[in-house]
Order: sequence, then structure tokens, then C-alpha cells
Amino acid sequence: MTSKQFAIGTVALFITIGIIHYLGSAKVTAACPSPLLDGDFEEQISPTVSSPWVAEGNITVDLAAGNSNSGKNNISMRNFTGWNSISQRIKLQPNTEYELKAYVRTSENITDGSFGLRDAHQKQFVEIKFGRLPQYLPLTLRFVTGSESDYNIVTGFWALSQDSWVQVDNYTLTGGICKQEQQGIGGQGR
Repeated sequence: MTSKQFAIGTVALFITIGIIHYLGSAKVTAACPSPLLDGDFEEQISPTVSSPWVAEGNITVDLAAGNSNSGKNNISMRNFTGWNSISQRIKLQPNTEYELKAYVRTSENITDGSFGLRDAHQKQFVEIKFGRLPQYLPLTLRFVTGSESDYNIVTGFWALSQDSWVQVDNYTLTGGICKQEQQGIGGQGR
């Protein structure tokens, strides 16, 4: 091996090591971020509900109060009368399958709870009705969007002239392009 070949080989080795080091330290971001933000309420920093969530009625964020399903924070809705809810506006792909899930628990007297999706005009698109849930249970909706892209995730209840409460935590939303990409791995749907 000549000294010129040795020098070229050494330079090639250093370039290869540099590329490997650069690629190994690069941060990887999610290819398919969910349109749902702060589904576990851990980004809420005060008892007053803040963006991206919107509260209607008597709603607070329980900050490290020991009422969450997991993590430190959750939403508490408590009232004697009227509609009380938490919602978030999201953009979804038209004519696409999704799954929405949240963990909910309630006081014993809840009879008219609702978990679901409304369209951009607040018209009910899909929902699950719920009553008494003495411990956190997952509510899951599988749905296909219509031709629109703007929707509102909503969980709420009607308080019927007595002290009533609902606690919500750990929203997740899966589907759309992300689901299609996951199913495309290996060339087969799973």
C-alpha cells in the first residue's frame, strides 16, 4: 500500500466515522404527530383550563391532586345543574378511519354523559353515552370521518339538580395517515 492510498483510506475512514456520529446523534421526530394535543393534561399549569382545551361549565384541572388515571393531572367537571364539558378542535383527514379513546370516571348519580366528536358546527358526529363509572374506564370510539376536516372532541355531562362530577384523563387519537403507514410496514396490513 502506498502512502497516497493510505492517506485516502484514512480520510475515507474519518468521513465515514463523522457521518455515523452525525446520524447517530440526530434527533428523530414522529413522522405522524397526532392532531390531538395535551391528551394527558400534563401541559396544563393552572387549575384554569387553557389551550388547546376549551371548558364549558364548571371545569378545573386537577394539578397533582391524586385524581388522575396516570401522570399528575386530569380534568374535573363538577356542578349541580347544566351542561359541563371539555373540548378540543382538531383537523382530521376526510373519509378516513380513526380511533378516539379517553379514560372517564364519575360520581354515582351521573346518568347523561357524552363522549364523542362534533363537526365544525358543533353538530354531534359520533358519540358514546355513559352513566355511572365508579373507576376510570376507557371509552373508545372507532369512526370514519366525513368529507370535512374540522372536528371537535367533546366529553361532558348534564348535571341534574344535584352535586355531580366527571373526571377525564389520557385522551388518545390514532388513525389516518399514521395508521396507513404502520400497516404498510413489511408490505402487509396488521
